[in-house]
Amino acid sequence: MAAMMQAFRPLLPAHATPLEQSPGIGQWLDPIRQAMGERARAQRVAALVIASSLMSLGDLYMTLTYVTSVGMIELNPLARGLMSLNSPLLVIVWKVALTVFGAGVILLARRKCLAEAAAWVVFFAMAFLTIHWSGFNREVAEMTEEYHMLANIGDERFVQMGE
Repeated sequence: MAAMMQAFRPLLPAHATPLEQSPGIGQWLDPIRQAMGERARAQRVAALVIASSLMSLGDLYMTLTYVTSVGMIELNPLARGLMSLNSPLLVIVWKVALTVFGAGVILLARRKCLAEAAAWVVFFAMAFLTIHWSGFNREVAEMTEEYHMLANIGDERFVQMGE
């Protein structure tokens, strides 16, 4: 009987731990092994890059909506300088080019742990920015007077295109 049981038992690699050699335990660990593998990592990274890119496009849309209408405070000095050139097309090209470049670099290295870490950092940054925009959209209607003051006091962080 023991010989028959041994014949039906799946072959395990020589480096398998005693826990993995227990009947059924190795099979329970298979999903974890697969989730930690390179293929699963590549899929996670691709999903994170797609989600981050979509949020980036949302950020671009919201930025252009406000900067070409009521104006807004832009904390990024590079973006602020670019917006001072008063060209929405230039802002679009710059944002899309940076997003495509960053996504491309991460996707090229998608099977590496560092690429996954970078993808998560970008994802959380874009998620934070999306949440910020959501709050901003709720509050902007109540801030008409403040925006009028910002436009008139000459704060360098305040940008508006189209005038």
